[in-house]
Amino acid sequence: MLILAIDTSAAASVALVDGETVVAQRTEFSARRHVEYVGPALTQVLGEGGRPDAVVVGVGPGPFTGLRAGIAAGIGAAVGADVPVHGVVSHDALALRTLAGADAPSSPVLVATDARRREVYASLYANLDSDGLPIVQAGPAVLAPAAVEDWLRETAPGSSPRRVGRGFVLHPEVLGAPDDEEPEALDPTAVWLAWVAHRALTAGRTLPGTEPLYLREPDAAPTPRRSTPLT
Repeated sequence: MLILAIDTSAAASVALVDGETVVAQRTEFSARRHVEYVGPALTQVLGEGGRPDAVVVGVGPGPFTGLRAGIAAGIGAAVGADVPVHGVVSHDALALRTLAGADAPSSPVLVATDARRREVYASLYANLDSDGLPIVQAGPAVLAPAAVEDWLRETAPGSSPRRVGRGFVLHPEVLGAPDDEEPEALDPTAVWLAWVAHRALTAGRTLPGTEPLYLREPDAAPTPRRSTPLT
């Protein structure tokens, strides 16, 4: 199955994957203009691999502006190709990369990514299940770095998880340094997102829709309705 994957929960990442073979990929880890990057990246990736059988988008958690760019692009690509579109939790991509490696840890994996406002998005994974997919123990949650230790103690007492994600780079004095500082271990990428989807779909699982995981209420509030008519 040829899967087109897009994730803009942190980096801007686009990939075309056939099974677990990478056909084409583009990732910009320092992206702040996701909309401007994703369009040309999509054109290049599809030009190298052709029409996909399905589209997968990272649904976060992530900041509103960046996350919606990738989801909207994925929905548009799916409509244009007349193929289904699915959502995958972006943290699952980082967890799979860590747990599926040759030196995969036997301990749990704690993923912490940048939530802005001096907070992190946190998820805890136990291991891989029989289909090769990450097992979620807790999360995702949005937390202050100082609150992560208590959250971890409540969700997985006594565990010493492997630390993965940009949150550990941003707040090492509180969270500790990441165990892997490769760029692909700090921000979710489309290749690993596609591989999560491939394993799930091959196993006959139903992937969620494209509803984004913002984990926060929007900053903008609706304007109260006037109690009296204008004159």
